[in-house]
Amino acid sequence: MPKRAPTKRQPHAKDQLQGVPPHGHDRPQLTSMLQQSAPLRLPLLARHARVVGSLLLATGCFVRQAQSHGAMLNPPPRNAIDSTIQGDDWGNGTTKTDGSWQVACVNGSEPCRPGQSVFWFNQGCTPGCDECDWQGSRVPHWDHCNATRTAPFKATLAKKFWTANRNATEGSVHDIWMYQPFRSPGLAPLSDVCGMAGGSPAPGGNAAQYNPTIYGKQGDLASLVLKPRPTGITWHPGQVVNVSWYIAFNHAGGYKYRICPRGELSEECFAKPEHQLNFTSDTHVVKFSHGDQRIKNTMVTEGGGIGWMLNPIPMPNFIGSDCDTMNGRPCHGCPCGSGYPGGNDANGVCTDGLCYGKNPFGASNKGKNTAIEDEVRVPANLPAGDYVVGFRWDCETSSQVWTSCADIVIA
Repeated sequence: MPKRAPTKRQPHAKDQLQGVPPHGHDRPQLTSMLQQSAPLRLPLLARHARVVGSLLLATGCFVRQAQSHGAMLNPPPRNAIDSTIQGDDWGNGTTKTDGSWQVACVNGSEPCRPGQSVFWFNQGCTPGCDECDWQGSRVPHWDHCNATRTAPFKATLAKKFWTANRNATEGSVHDIWMYQPFRSPGLAPLSDVCGMAGGSPAPGGNAAQYNPTIYGKQGDLASLVLKPRPTGITWHPGQVVNVSWYIAFNHAGGYKYRICPRGELSEECFAKPEHQLNFTSDTHVVKFSHGDQRIKNTMVTEGGGIGWMLNPIPMPNFIGSDCDTMNGRPCHGCPCGSGYPGGNDANGVCTDGLCYGKNPFGASNKGKNTAIEDEVRVPANLPAGDYVVGFRWDCETSSQVWTSCADIVIA
């Protein structure tokens, strides 16, 4: 059983620019700005951010859509148990958290009732750290355990599989996402293998919110509080099965499906080679409200993270791809105000050489409210019994990891 995350943290960050540069920039100027950026004093700024956030919420001036968030759809996860509460319809976007965050879910032409599944996640998670520190703001070059490392950490993902900031030189000052989870797939720690409600013990920015229900409250650990939820799904050893997840909003990166005996829920169990639900097809089915589209997929085949699948939908411009103020508000670039690293225009054309990949779905489908269906193979040697399917999405433009858990039977 996973241990509860400690209640005290010593967060650190570095290389966050304190000033705001002009929108237009050239590369030498930007390099100088990044190199001269001062270490961020998180405790003071975080307190200031909480005050600002409280004032904004008190005015009731805005309703915000989540800047990331995703969850497993099939098999239906424990995390979606709120879908059984009458009147709570998180599928059509009408239900909101107390912080006015809302999401919507599209699963092609099928009904989509995900509950608050996208609000079970982990944040402030840097690969190689012992634990997540719950700080989810996007800050360039932020190693969340820099102060306690005994040796520098080198990301493991081969550059050809990056999903963000693809043309930056690896390890350079422009490589702003080098410490994010998907840059070393599977190596970032988790607060909980099935997710933490709201991503942190207290509500915060970047949709770190969770509406309390009879099933859970902010800061709860899913593997401890969410009871097994029978799905009626039975798989057989060696069988090829369909699985799917949905993006309420995008942070690039990649994902994996795993399986564990119900009584052994832990990342160590899910990470075992014999517990991988390996992808079997070279295509995805991407499900929009207007219909399905099948496209070629990309799986990591060398370096770190072999077997992980790349998120097939590129980042849209400056929507979850730029940095934040410390209250979780996007600030147009990394560092704030710089306009870097840019991305693609509405037609999928690279605007500054640092693209996220051409969007295969056109300008109107930017990767939110979209379901992605894959085929995976059930391990051939699993004994019969009760199992949990684990979904893990490691983001590349944030320090966040989304995890969901679903109950199935192996017969």
